[in-house]
Amino acid sequence: MTKKPIFTHKPISTHKIDFSRREFLLNASLMSAAGSVAAPFALNMFAMNVAAAAPFPTYKALVCVYLGGGNDHNNTVIATDPASWTGYQNARNVGGTASIALPYGALTTDMVNTAITPATTQAGRTFALHPAMGAMKTLFGNTRAAVVANVGPLLEPIASRTAYNALPGNRKPANLFSHNDQTAQWHTTNPAKPLYGWGGSMADIFKANSVNTSPNFTNMSFAGNTVFLAGETLNQYQINTNGTAQPIGGITNPTTLFGTTGFLEPIIKNTTPVSGNVFEIEHAKVVERALAAESALNSVMTAFPATTVPQYTNPNNPAQLRDNSLAKQLQTVSRIIAGRNILGANRQVFFVSMGGFDTHDGQAPSHADLMARLAHAADYLNTTLVGLSGGDMSNNVTLFTASDFGRTLTSNGDGTDHGWGSHHFVVGGAVNGGDIYGTYPKTFVSTSTDPMNAAHNPLDVGSGNFIPQISVDQYAATLAKWFGLTTGEINSIFPNLVNFTTKDLGFMKPA
Repeated sequence: MTKKPIFTHKPISTHKIDFSRREFLLNASLMSAAGSVAAPFALNMFAMNVAAAAPFPTYKALVCVYLGGGNDHNNTVIATDPASWTGYQNARNVGGTASIALPYGALTTDMVNTAITPATTQAGRTFALHPAMGAMKTLFGNTRAAVVANVGPLLEPIASRTAYNALPGNRKPANLFSHNDQTAQWHTTNPAKPLYGWGGSMADIFKANSVNTSPNFTNMSFAGNTVFLAGETLNQYQINTNGTAQPIGGITNPTTLFGTTGFLEPIIKNTTPVSGNVFEIEHAKVVERALAAESALNSVMTAFPATTVPQYTNPNNPAQLRDNSLAKQLQTVSRIIAGRNILGANRQVFFVSMGGFDTHDGQAPSHADLMARLAHAADYLNTTLVGLSGGDMSNNVTLFTASDFGRTLTSNGDGTDHGWGSHHFVVGGAVNGGDIYGTYPKTFVSTSTDPMNAAHNPLDVGSGNFIPQISVDQYAATLAKWFGLTTGEINSIFPNLVNFTTKDLGFMKPA
């Protein structure tokens, strides 16, 4: 079976690279100071002056936390009422040390840290989070986090297994249970534009509306070139955990290279084409853009230096504290948000990621550690934004999770296999938190294909693999509305949204 690539690189010749007045001034400053040790200082001072003169009180940001590999949602948000718990245990408890079912004793003992009470009751159901997610439970209780249940790629609503079996293939998501294909469908949402993501498409609209004075920093990826941030007219800016980029190979110091000075001068000269060759012109623009962008970002990193990120507790060894790479990514996100005025940003979309979720084996300990890291990082970002330099930005920034797919309710012996629908978190001060949006599916596995049989779970397409009842389009469109897009703009990004009655799931406060 042919796989679609998760990451798509577009030829430079297809990109339109525009330069704002701010970028022009930055480039002019850099060129005039080429070869001088004063260049970075001059650029930093220029950026500081811009920050003082250009406040953006309506700033908003979306932070996508991608859980690479397919998160096991069944051990993330757990239904604990007796009927649900029995079905959960029967499906997951294969006995011995290999059981992937969470022990009820752990949930009972830690209920104060794990139980959640959604504002909207679901008849006869009670819920808890994974015991390692105490920090997320606190966010939920403080109405700064919500759960969106059973989300996944859909072209149209599918109400039951019977309806699923009756649909022709072209009305179902293609290549279900495939990492690459389902990741692509989470990232793109528009079948007519498979190379462009909905994060990138939103950025295209903001660029067209001149929302950001310097569009270079609208889309920022910590995971390389991702389809989610790929726009038709706007490039994504790729950085590492520390917020640094190396746009020209070998340059690690802005003033010296291999112990010499003045090396920037010939590089700058390459930004002035000497012929009308289209490739030379485009290459010059890319070099110019990279140098200017790096200088601006360095200004932010200097103005808002990194601090020590608190470690998290490893649930498999409570005496051992560990560094959290996800929290470190989110620290850099917060530093960039603090420097939004320097960068001329009014809207930003960030893509951060953590891997390890393809838990076919050894799931119980590895997933516990992943849940602890996710909850710790989300809580860290919320705390950091509340105390951010320049004022509380927690109401202006929304974190949301995404993943390839959910996983089977049934155990494969020591783990789980690829699934479909999954539960996700939305975190931030603008979230209508403390609630579960969407109906949590019944947690028992079909034992009969007869829909009249009491043991039949109507959403199960096999192995406890549940048909999503909320589409990625609805989930994303709700975020896009809060982000400031109009109904027409949202429909252009999510053409399948027309097939769903509910366009706004309600988990975000009014824009």
